[in-house]
Amino acid sequence: MTRITFFLLAILLFAACKNDQAPAPVSGGVNCDVAKITTAYALAAMQANCSNRNCHPGGNSPTVADFSTAEKLKAYINTHRSTYELRVTGPQADMPQSMGYPALTQGMKDSIACWIAHGLPDQ
Repeated sequence: MTRITFFLLAILLFAACKNDQAPAPVSGGVNCDVAKITTAYALAAMQANCSNRNCHPGGNSPTVADFSTAEKLKAYINTHRSTYELRVTGPQADMPQSMGYPALTQGMKDSIACWIAHGLPDQ
């Protein structure tokens, strides 16, 4: 009896799960008009995902892309904004490069993009 019940329940669940019935994913993103993203947030994101993995820590990293301090991060973005946006916050962003590390979340990319759009505010 339990096998039949389990089998019928499995068929019912399988039939009920269709992609066209699934709710659409929430894409919304970050609303830059109301989001208050600061340098501290952007720097923490860069340090957690870029600097601490020996990719952009300063010293032996690519000298131009040194994200070890807020000043160096802001200087890089101010002089290489299009490259930064392409590689970090854009739709085809490829940083951090795989090497077993997860990509930045879309929310983090959107937040950093808002920070840049608002002029890299400290507060």
